[in-house]
Amino acid sequence: MSEGSALANSDPPHQLLTFRALWRRTQTMFFYGAAVMLIGVVVTLFGNHKVDFEFLTLGVVLLVLALGFHFGSRRHYVQATAEGLLIHGLVSHQLIAFDDIRQVRTQQLQVIFSAPSRKGFLVRSLRQFEGTPACLVRLRLAPEQVAGMRKVVGRGCVIDQDLILLVAEAPSLERALEARLPRRRPAPAARRR
Repeated sequence: MSEGSALANSDPPHQLLTFRALWRRTQTMFFYGAAVMLIGVVVTLFGNHKVDFEFLTLGVVLLVLALGFHFGSRRHYVQATAEGLLIHGLVSHQLIAFDDIRQVRTQQLQVIFSAPSRKGFLVRSLRQFEGTPACLVRLRLAPEQVAGMRKVVGRGCVIDQDLILLVAEAPSLERALEARLPRRRPAPAARRR
């Protein structure tokens, strides 16, 4: 299959909200630091009529880092492709074949963590998204394979055999995945009726 036809069979990427929030907080701090440094350079220039190159250099470095964080936040996404569910991180990615996906459903994050066995798994970074719908993907993989996806999915987003994908359009991602999952044959008892 050519790369062009693979892209034609792909849905648009869905940014992972937990990473986007983290990147934005960090980006804001870098922009704030750059502004303080550059304002300090201007004040020094008007006060002493000389440029403080250390502050100027530090301000420019912080500004470049802030811009890097702005574009880096787009690197964390999930996408339904022709080959499977692609989970893309900053420097690595995971491709989950559709045969390895047992079930997909959309639920509010607070509902996912409302079971007594899961209450302790709700980490602080996820609490701001409690009212947000998430796409819950149950896998048919070995537990250690699922646990290895924590780095690309995010902290607190892997529980047992489930991946919790916090994206802005969770129902859209669910529909895209459901359309590509292999159809299961009904159980023998159901076929007799």
